[in-house]
Amino acid sequence: CNMLPTLVVLISLAPASCVFTAQHESLRATSKGTVEHHHHHHHHHYQHDDRQAELLIYRPKARWRGLFSIFSHSLRYLRDNGDRSLPIKMEWTDLPNYTYGKDKKRNLWDDFFLQPYEVMGYKNVTGKEYAEVEEEHKYMKEDLSEGFGTKKGIEISEEKMELGRNLVQQYIRVKPNIQAEVAEFYAKHLSGFKSPAAVHIRLTDKITQSEENFESKADFRKKIEEFMASNGHDAFFLATDSAKVKSYLKKYFGEKCVVYPSTLSTNNSHHGAVHKDLSIRGFKKAKDIVMETLIMASCDAFISTFSSVSNGVRWLGQSKLAKDHHYFLHEHDA
Repeated sequence: CNMLPTLVVLISLAPASCVFTAQHESLRATSKGTVEHHHHHHHHHYQHDDRQAELLIYRPKARWRGLFSIFSHSLRYLRDNGDRSLPIKMEWTDLPNYTYGKDKKRNLWDDFFLQPYEVMGYKNVTGKEYAEVEEEHKYMKEDLSEGFGTKKGIEISEEKMELGRNLVQQYIRVKPNIQAEVAEFYAKHLSGFKSPAAVHIRLTDKITQSEENFESKADFRKKIEEFMASNGHDAFFLATDSAKVKSYLKKYFGEKCVVYPSTLSTNNSHHGAVHKDLSIRGFKKAKDIVMETLIMASCDAFISTFSSVSNGVRWLGQSKLAKDHHYFLHEHDA
């Protein structure tokens, strides 16, 4: 049996105060890929009386964005409304890149995460008639400046990273079945290495948005080699939205480069951006990116281009990884 590094968000319904001790407990990936706990918390829940509480529902307004951009907006909503002592529900429905066709009404949040109200200790939250629905509007522009997002090539501040991690600990837990799949993948493909790192390379349509992300395949290769050598990593898990970069690095590094079988777009009308390719089933795209993000978050260290996904990895990841993060940058920027 191999140990899976503990992700902050895998502690099911642990009280917020003690989640930071998460990395000291062991989550064991058993051969079946299920996750067992070897440490028990006594639960303390937020205090609630039995009267019907008003339900706050968050529906992202910027629905066409990538999943982790929507995630960052959702964290922001939690930041602004979490202390109102009301149950909060995330409604990720009708997202044009992920839930279309027969999935249009599907709430993607429920596929991957427990609802914040469950994490907050509310057992049954009923009735839309109590719902106060807040659509995202005023945050959109603000999100890129003082919010959680990253502007072109500007890294997220340490303060925002810390705030995001705290919000994740307070309100967000990964669903047990997703957690088990991550553990199973890690046990099978990564646990044999001494210290796997995570690498995220976001190219395709992001090149036009973020100049910093554009480097040649050989540059990425050299930087990964240097990163691994200087930090003693013997393998890396690669997530990228570029099919070319993926096959090049896989071919060069061989079994040291581990990838998840995600569907990449070969359609060039959006510079190959998978989240904009409507021929790929939306739910599969969403699940791929969540799985890749959680697998990256389980690794020991992290090197990435600028993107919402790389922020997501650091918000959701074990604390060692959040600290040991580097960006790929051009030589002249270093």
